[in-house]
Amino acid sequence: MTEKLPRVIINKQFLRKRWLDFRNGHSIYLVFVLTFVNFILIAYNLAIEKVPFLSNIFGSLSAFTVVFIAIYVPAAMLIGYWHRRNQYSVENEAMLQENWISAWLLRHQIRLIQGKVTTEETEEVLRYLENIIKRGKREELLHPKEKIPEFQGASQQQPAKNVS
Repeated sequence: MTEKLPRVIINKQFLRKRWLDFRNGHSIYLVFVLTFVNFILIAYNLAIEKVPFLSNIFGSLSAFTVVFIAIYVPAAMLIGYWHRRNQYSVENEAMLQENWISAWLLRHQIRLIQGKVTTEETEEVLRYLENIIKRGKREELLHPKEKIPEFQGASQQQPAKNVS
């Protein structure tokens, strides 16, 4: 599919991918560390140093940091666990509704099952997926050395009966 794209579009895609890499590295990793340290320093300076009672309990920034991390990290883990259990499905559904690549591939699969897909469509999908595999440096997936047992003679196998 990319072999049909003009060079200008490929350059735009390259720049867009670098911009995505920058934003991910910045926001997920670098800013995370900076904001966490900044949050601890601000909390200490505004809440601990200004209040004599708390200043007597914690005494130093390092003592406050240890207590803060001991409380904050488990709390963040519990909130993250709740988020994973309750919100991921909502986020994934929203992302899926915007993902044209998945829609294109799933549409091809449905048309394949229905027997409506053309040879050209299948070849285009295969070229697209093979380019992804090659860019990921996983060429061994294109030519497996041994056949996968569950796909050998799949048409002769009887479906497993549901025991429940």
